[in-house]
Amino acid sequence: MRLSKTKFLARAAGSAAVILFAAAGAGNAMADTYCGYSGGNAAKGSVIFHQTCIACHGEDGKGVIPGAPDFTKKGGVLSKPHKFLQAHIENGFEDPNSPMAMPPRGGNPGLSDQDIRDVHEYLHKTFGCGR
Repeated sequence: MRLSKTKFLARAAGSAAVILFAAAGAGNAMADTYCGYSGGNAAKGSVIFHQTCIACHGEDGKGVIPGAPDFTKKGGVLSKPHKFLQAHIENGFEDPNSPMAMPPRGGNPGLSDQDIRDVHEYLHKTFGCGR
């Protein structure tokens, strides 16, 4: 059976709606672990996080030095658009209310752009989306 382009698109749209409805029904667990970012490899990001980022951000993501954000906080840094988090990791970030700034690439200039995407993926997979 061959479908016309219109019928194919209608069926595809219907399938997408079913998938979205099912995902919404799965509760926040799915949304909190996916967050819409898939540009990296969370397993590789974990290694980098534990080598470079953990000293300031802590194992639990709550921050161990003044000014380090709490990745588990609702409405926190992980709730912002991905481009902002990506830019903060790549270029560093200084919050006017913080006594310390985050250095570019977490102070490790050897991190590649892919390494940073991997850390970004790890942050969302581990700490959620800030929702």
